Amino acid sequence: MNAAAQLLMTAAAGQPVHLPPELARKLLSCANDSALAGVLGLSLSQRIRLRNDALALAAQELATDDATTWQLAQRLAHAVRRFERVLLPALRVGQHLPLTPHESALWRAYQVSGLRTLSSPRKLYSLLLLY
Repeated sequence: MNAAAQLLMTAAAGQPVHLPPELARKLLSCANDSALAGVLGLSLSQRIRLRNDALALAAQELATDDATTWQLAQRLAHAVRRFERVLLPALRVGQHLPLTPHESALWRAYQVSGLRTLSSPRKLYSLLLLY
């Protein structure tokens, strides 16, 4: 990941950062998520990794027992559908909602630009097998 993306990840973690003026101007001029990804220089593979890492973190948060990978994929698929239906519309218009740890991870997955978030149990199962 490049320095600009690392600065934003640090800021997203709640730590103070100092943005160079040129980077700040570029970020403020972005009209959409793809423009932002372009400014940050994130490649498709980096964005996929960010999305997948966030989904894997959400799955870890949902793993409260000795569930199998398939059961966990089904729980995650259910959580994704609920998130899309209930929370995502409000978050996209800028509402600040209290989120559980797995919902925060799902929100990070949805903030990755240019990618659809996986929602089928089969695809999530394949993803979880890699983590």
